[in-house]
Amino acid sequence: MTTPTIWYVHPYAGGPGVGRYSRPYELGHAWQQAGARVVVITADFHHLQDTPGQHRGACDIEGVPYEFLGTPAYQGNGLGRLVNMAALAAQLLRRRDALQRRYGRPDMVIGSSPHPYAFPATHRIARYAGARSVFEVRDLWPLSLVELAGVRPSHPLVRATAWLERYAYRHADAVVSLLPLTAAYMQEKGLPAGHWHYIPNGVDTAAQAAADVSNPPMQQARRWQAEGRRVVVYAGALGVPNHVESLVQAMAALRARGERRIAALIVGRGERAQSLRDQVRQQGLQDCVALYDQIAKREVPALLGAADIGYISLKPERLFRFGVSPNKLFDYMLARLPVLFAVRAGNNPVADHDCGYSAQPGDADSIAQALQAFAALPDAELAAMGERGHRYVVSEHGYPQLARRYLDIVDMQQKPRNIG
Repeated sequence: MTTPTIWYVHPYAGGPGVGRYSRPYELGHAWQQAGARVVVITADFHHLQDTPGQHRGACDIEGVPYEFLGTPAYQGNGLGRLVNMAALAAQLLRRRDALQRRYGRPDMVIGSSPHPYAFPATHRIARYAGARSVFEVRDLWPLSLVELAGVRPSHPLVRATAWLERYAYRHADAVVSLLPLTAAYMQEKGLPAGHWHYIPNGVDTAAQAAADVSNPPMQQARRWQAEGRRVVVYAGALGVPNHVESLVQAMAALRARGERRIAALIVGRGERAQSLRDQVRQQGLQDCVALYDQIAKREVPALLGAADIGYISLKPERLFRFGVSPNKLFDYMLARLPVLFAVRAGNNPVADHDCGYSAQPGDADSIAQALQAFAALPDAELAAMGERGHRYVVSEHGYPQLARRYLDIVDMQQKPRNIG
């Protein structure tokens, strides 16, 4: 198939000027570079947009066609959000013919699942068009509801979602997992052997650090480095799951040991931001820990380039037994930063590729020991660590490579299965 047409349906799609979750845009751009026709279809209102409700209808997002379908606004995680989810699925079916006239008959329809409730619609559209029906799994539902949100397994929403999950695994032509260790679980739920594909989160390998960027966190990093310190950076959300308090506690432990060779930059936004600032102030860590608000995405590569070590942590969850695929980790690797990986999961890319040190999440002493190990490394060894991570992420997580894996699904020999 020389010029496939791909519809990528993602309820919370981002991209330049749309939102920070850029996988839909990056894949769309990579597919175009490979010669495919593409449209990203999403809700015109969702909570991960930079400015919810700003885009409507057909839009060109820096060269990638987007279609923003009308959905109601909502706040929080209540009934309004469920109505928004249902509205997107209904709009997909109602607008099917109009979308086909505008973007062409699809050869592959991808239903991405930050939530899975649009899959019946994407699957039906694929069957109508004779296209591949692909179910892309970002989060495991309903396990996320049960294990992360604490919803009872007997709850009607959990039961309905479990039925939908089994339906998707049994009827999709292919299931793409962003997590590396889900194959056995999905096969237990009915996924046929050979239909599982691992296509993780990726990085824009062509991204360049903006030459004109000089923001306050970068300036602070340079001041600390001029004092002979190594700077560890955390750039991302400041929520409960991110467990960034542990980094501050580790810095306090280093202070108690008289260790002055490490300083920490924390850059981001979230509900724990103020408590982190209070923690730094109460423990008198202002000379070695600095917090800054979220910066523009285009400035992040330059920020990472100004640091020496990247930090990632996640609050332990049973769900992580299926592995993790955090964008932040791959951004650090792309920037040639050695990584301090304070995550307990079924996979550990940092250990696998010898590009940093691991620590126990939530264990300030373990994290402090890893930071001291980084402080003691010669410059050449630190640089070699970062280079190993860079080589790995460019070869395995570049969007051109990930896009090619989807195109291989389009080219599969077996015919799309009949609608079920």
